[in-house]
Parts: sequence; structure tokens; C-alpha cells
Amino acid sequence: MHRLGLSTRVENHSVIVQVEGELDIATAADLQEHVLTAIDAHGPWLILDLSNLDFMDSSGLNAVINAYRAVKEHGGSLAIAAPNERVTKVVRLVGLHRQVPVHGTVAAAVIAMEALEAKKQAG
Repeated sequence: MHRLGLSTRVENHSVIVQVEGELDIATAADLQEHVLTAIDAHGPWLILDLSNLDFMDSSGLNAVINAYRAVKEHGGSLAIAAPNERVTKVVRLVGLHRQVPVHGTVAAAVIAMEALEAKKQAG
């Protein structure tokens, strides 16, 4: 059985969604729904914490791309934090890292997101 754990917290205006388990065809819709709810509740500055994500297939990748589109439509940004080596390979294989910054830690992603948000507010 495919299992995906999702939790949300807010840190310095960044919405951090922690993704745990396997992000695949059986669970991708769960991530999409969770992300949209988190954006509506907390704003469009989204960080996907993938430190506990074990596996991601093309359906999961599509869910991440849809999250990217959703935050852009709301005037925000998306970052990926702490993916393992397998997930990083998938992200790089399709070139997603050219559109969505990938950070080694959640803390680094939060700092980068703060800078992006400040730059956007400054004009």
C-alpha cells in the first residue's frame, strides 16, 4: 500500500510542506490537494521539504510541477528542500531544477525564500 505523509508549518512567511514516504501515481493527488489548501491558508511562498521522501515517479513530479504553477499564479514561489539522491536525479533529469531552486536544507530554503519575497516586495 502506498503511503504519503503530509504536514504543514509556517516559518517566516514561508509555507513548508513536509512530504514523507512515496510520491507516485497513488499519492500525487494528495500532495496537489494539500498544497492548494496550504497556499489558500498561508500564502504562496512554498517550500517542499523532501527530506523524508523515499521515492518519486513521474506522477509525483507532475504534482510538484502543478504546485509550481499554483504558487506562480498566486504571485509566490516554490523551492525544494533536502531531496535524497534518487529524488534529486529525477528533478535534474527533467530540468525542473532550472525553474525551481533546490536547497540542501529547509533552513537554506527559508533564507532564500525570504530574500525572494523581500525582492518582490521592493519592486
